[in-house]
Amino acid sequence: YNDSKPISEKIWDRVGISFRLALLSIILAYLVSIPIGIYSSYRKNSKLDRSLSLMLFILYSLPSFFVGTVLLLFFANPDYLVWFPESGIKDASIWSEHPEWSDSFWDIFNWERIKHQAPYLVLPLVTYTYSSFAFLSRIMRIGMIDVISQDYIRTARAKGLSERTVILKHALRNSLLPIITVFAAIFPLSVGGSIIIEEIFSIPGMGSEILDAILNYDYPMIIA
Repeated sequence: YNDSKPISEKIWDRVGISFRLALLSIILAYLVSIPIGIYSSYRKNSKLDRSLSLMLFILYSLPSFFVGTVLLLFFANPDYLVWFPESGIKDASIWSEHPEWSDSFWDIFNWERIKHQAPYLVLPLVTYTYSSFAFLSRIMRIGMIDVISQDYIRTARAKGLSERTVILKHALRNSLLPIITVFAAIFPLSVGGSIIIEEIFSIPGMGSEILDAILNYDYPMIIA
């Protein structure tokens, strides 16, 4: 209703950036959470385990709009630090000089394009990812604690295997099942995008498209 464009075309133009951001944030969350969960389970109820739990749950309790705004205030503000761009996903003037950098999904593997876009994605990725650390690391911790108490782990230790081998080779494999299962709950974000985060950082993804459709009463787009 708003601009008479085909809905499929509008979705295809927007879903790529939301998909990339969400996929990168999921990978980053798993890469950080799995080692934290393993270490916390191995050092169960130690001071470090309790400190990590407290820190992660404080992060989990912070809303994304607050974290995103604070990151912009301190790391994309001339009054403090200008380490990262404050909005968007590219510099339009530089982008126009490279017509080969189209918005096709497959072109994300262009190294020059990656270097250009990377600074724009750092703050949004942190905002996307931080809340997953507590959730995923706790699931990993519980899964590891359950597996470590099994008979075959005690048998592996009795054989004289090193603790590193027991944990990383025997225990880790089976304890990954719960954390893989919750991937189904996290992945839908990659299709729908995040309205709040994309609006804060002016990212032209599915989240901002949903908000635009709602504000303009574009019912076909909202339903799609």
